Amino acid sequence: MKNAADSSYKRARARGDLEATFDAIVIGSGAGGLTAAALLALDGKKVLVLERHAVIGGCLQVFKRPGFEWDVGLHYVGEVHRSGTLLSLFNKVTRGELKWQKMPDIYNKIAIGNDVFEYHAGSVAFKQRMKEYFPEEADAIDFYIELVNEASRPAGEFLAARAMSGAMFDRAFDHVAPRFMPLAEKTTLEVLRSITRNETLIAVLCGHFGDYASLPSVASFAAHAAVIRHYLDGASYPIGGAQVIAERIADTIRSAGGMVLAGADVVAVVEHSGAVVGVRMAGGEVLEAPQVISAIGIRQTLNMLDSADPEVAAINAKIQSMPSTLPAVVLNLGLDACNADMEVGPANIWIHKSARQTEDWQYYTADAANRPMPLHFISQPSAKDPTWLERYPGHSTMDICSFTDWNLWKPFTDTHWKRRGDEYETLKAKLTEEMLAQVYRFYPKARGRVVHAELATPVSFNDFLGRTRGDFMSFAPTPERYQQRWTRAFSPVKGLFFSGQDVAMGGVSGAMVGGLLAASAALGRDMFRELKALA
Repeated sequence: MKNAADSSYKRARARGDLEATFDAIVIGSGAGGLTAAALLALDGKKVLVLERHAVIGGCLQVFKRPGFEWDVGLHYVGEVHRSGTLLSLFNKVTRGELKWQKMPDIYNKIAIGNDVFEYHAGSVAFKQRMKEYFPEEADAIDFYIELVNEASRPAGEFLAARAMSGAMFDRAFDHVAPRFMPLAEKTTLEVLRSITRNETLIAVLCGHFGDYASLPSVASFAAHAAVIRHYLDGASYPIGGAQVIAERIADTIRSAGGMVLAGADVVAVVEHSGAVVGVRMAGGEVLEAPQVISAIGIRQTLNMLDSADPEVAAINAKIQSMPSTLPAVVLNLGLDACNADMEVGPANIWIHKSARQTEDWQYYTADAANRPMPLHFISQPSAKDPTWLERYPGHSTMDICSFTDWNLWKPFTDTHWKRRGDEYETLKAKLTEEMLAQVYRFYPKARGRVVHAELATPVSFNDFLGRTRGDFMSFAPTPERYQQRWTRAFSPVKGLFFSGQDVAMGGVSGAMVGGLLAASAALGRDMFRELKALA
């Protein structure tokens, strides 16, 4: 953040700042938490945001090394280069202070084996490009986009219902379900195999399944359609990097007298007589507020709640059967050359072993210690941000995210950061070489230019993002997930609300929509409708 002192929980407590009265406390400073807090702040509420990590922002943060910086979790965003609800949401919570750089029309490349396919921005251009690759599948491609639109049309209404409580929620859910559920209750692979037998076309259309971190054979078609629709008209990148989003939203919260504090470890949500009264910190102190919004995940929040409410117990039981999204290792590379010198452009690359994505994953996980990972994603933040050359002349960065098997990392769950042992370091070194090989395969001029390489693993994400299986996106977007009625903003405890990805969908944009839903619930207003009026 711009002023580290402003973000220190320890110093704020020493100054007596926490003796102030707050209208709400938000647990977690990721996109979902900051969005909910900012919307409350813009409504005149004094909000305290508490982040357990040393840096605010969650997946919006960056980390730096001399001469370099990397995004933690944001690589591209759709629907912000044109008017719409999402752009209105970004503009509202940042008070119009956030600017975007549109990516080129070719924003994603999908490598299937040795063949590379391009995603072209724009529905007509996307279909035309796919038909050039698969001329015999023209009807299937047209029908695919029709199904994407059909699945997307009721999605906003389905999500908006998740800001409602009790009987009102049940009525809204039952009203939209007949339009949303027919496709949501089918997996992506199930839908695509119903319209084509061409496995390569299916693999290309699912080429970005890492964006929802679940296999097409597992993920609901509603999740797939939401991501395709999100990027169908192209993608953009925040000018100045992802941390600018967190900084601008935090400024909005502070402008209303609120605080955004790091190093603030919440260990319990405090309830009294069936209502939330505040949170207990690791030091034992209790911070009081009549409303608490948790953006750290429903599973993690309920683990902090000592409640005798049978509904809490029922939700906890259901959570146990909810699968998580796929974990990943992320290799952050610093290079001593500009992107242009290495012929590196802004487009992301999704790399698949073959068109048999589910079978490739099953083959890998049967012996993950000895087999290569079947899915990689390469992103170049330095090629997307027009301010990069001013800030880091002569340098560039790449992120390569590779999906891994959680079983590889289980033995290290009880170890500590930077002290995980030789076996862990050996595994990291092996995977680093495997991932570098993919970089050099697509960017051969990067060979010899890597001067910094740092691998983050699923146990790293457990430490810094509060996860338990190294996942970015919590619950997998299965058909069963969308049938659940408890994945909404209202918790069973009065005054406690859920925000973030669990309430809406995965990714930064999904988490922000979760924040919008939490704020709507806390304020008792349909902020979805209000934003649509601004669009």
